[in-house]
Order: sequence, then C-alpha cells, then structure tokens
Amino acid sequence: MPRGFRSITMLLGASAALCGGGVALAHEPVARIAANCSVGSGRGDGYTYVTSLSVRHASCSAGKSLVKHHGSVRGWRCTKKRLATSPVQYQERETCTHGSRSVVWGYTQNT
Repeated sequence: MPRGFRSITMLLGASAALCGGGVALAHEPVARIAANCSVGSGRGDGYTYVTSLSVRHASCSAGKSLVKHHGSVRGWRCTKKRLATSPVQYQERETCTHGSRSVVWGYTQNT
C-alpha cells in the first residue's frame, strides 16, 4: 500500500471516530433519574454541615430548596434518622418524598 494512501486512510478513520464521538455526546439524556448534588462547603442553611445531597426524579435545585427549608415544603413528606450522637454534635439523614420524587440529605449539627 502506498505511503500517501495509508496516511489518508488513517486521517479519514480518525475524523470518522471524532465525528461519531460528537454525535454520541449530542444525544446524551438531559434529565437524570438519580443524581448526587454538590453541597459546596456544606455550611449554612441552618445546619452546621450538610454532608451529602442526592435526588431521585427531582432536580438538584429542588433538593437544595428542601434543605434550605429543613424539609418543610408543602406536599413533601419527610422523615429523619439519627445516625450518630455525641455530647457535642449529632449526625442525621433526612429523606423527603413527593410521589415518585425523593430527596435525601445528611448533615451534622453541633449542640
């Protein structure tokens, strides 16, 4: 096989691979069934530290709103579970549901 022909074949193969990858990225789903959301520094919102936030069939902004309002949002049903306790702090996980949507976050609170 001539050297020039081999180079053209490799270039065409590489460009096809790049185009195919671009098409795959364009068709990724926008909505997620479940996601872990960023909590930033974890400070604020009335808790000493928010340690985790995950949502299912809901957006991260909806989850952050529930955290900010301590689960007191109309239409959402929330339960808390104490995970650990010490004389100076405790750790809890709160789960809120609204139909098929759920938001779960963990936090540490100093006493």
